[in-house]
Amino acid sequence: MSRSILCSFILLIAFALPGICQDPPDVPATPKAYATYAELFDAFDAKRQVLITKMDRLREKETVKPEEMKAVEDEMRTLDAAYADALDVYIQGHPKADDLMPARFELAVALSRNEDKLEKAITAADDFLKNHADSELVADVRFIKAQTLFRLPGREKDALAALDEFIEKHADRQEADACRMMRVRTLLFLDRVEAAKKSLDALLKSDRAKEDPEAEEFLQVQRDNLDWVDRKLPDFSLADLKGTVHKTAEYEGKPTLLLIWDTNSGACLGELPYVQDAYKRFGEKMNFLSISVNEAKPALEQWLDRNPDAVKFPTVWVDRDEENSIVKKLDVSLIPFLILVGSDSKIYRYDVRSDDMLRYAATLTGE
Repeated sequence: MSRSILCSFILLIAFALPGICQDPPDVPATPKAYATYAELFDAFDAKRQVLITKMDRLREKETVKPEEMKAVEDEMRTLDAAYADALDVYIQGHPKADDLMPARFELAVALSRNEDKLEKAITAADDFLKNHADSELVADVRFIKAQTLFRLPGREKDALAALDEFIEKHADRQEADACRMMRVRTLLFLDRVEAAKKSLDALLKSDRAKEDPEAEEFLQVQRDNLDWVDRKLPDFSLADLKGTVHKTAEYEGKPTLLLIWDTNSGACLGELPYVQDAYKRFGEKMNFLSISVNEAKPALEQWLDRNPDAVKFPTVWVDRDEENSIVKKLDVSLIPFLILVGSDSKIYRYDVRSDDMLRYAATLTGE
């Protein structure tokens, strides 16, 4: 269930299977010294083109094993890391070169693709903005900086400032819409719900929203979701597949994650790994409840028997057509659906994005 209108900027290049065509040359442990940025770029672009060719071949295959995909993703990450190291060596070793502008730009981009080097990406972006304030790439670099800060837990205030700067200075750029939505999400990370509501209200009144019915509908859904914040979790009493009855009162005193899903939904199955990651990290500090809306309870039981490790916390089955069910009370119409509930049994976030869930859970548990 993906309902984000965020656009992305040069994050991850296509990956491919190793072994389908020629292997790229080995990446040296020590960055090679290059005479010019063009020479450096061409050397790494040749390696990258090999991987892109592999991806083209991969797309022609009907099935791909996950471990094969992971192997080539690791290969590309290794190449990106080496590229960033080589760029850094070049920039430091050629302080007066005429081609530092594209080198600094590429360094910021390459670092922003590496989750372990996001802080360095911000430093690289600031270095570019300091040295190339008149470049036509300034807007792109400001977007890289804002987007990178947005991805860093603990840097929300800095992210908000960077997003506001981009929106103010580049309001007509396509990326401004992405920044506006990241801004709303950042306000929610900061627990500034009322400010997020005002931002969405302003977006709904904008000419851009009125001219795009699909965008207007999306924004209205996001705004309606915020009206659920601080509502009391509806009462329920449900027996899980082992016969244990779970009641609303049981979930007081600890934050709770509710997962509403169906084993026949590919989107739901794609959500499970994110929920399991949350369970592994926060299982001692949070309650977890799986609420299945499978058409038939036996189908759910059979699927869980075949996949015993898929859901490690209690699962209850709810008749999707029952008028007074917890699913109806929560007005859930799309699945998968995630709801975070505070230790006070009030809804903290409604219809949570899987990629935001861990940050919210960390806030709720005080990590």
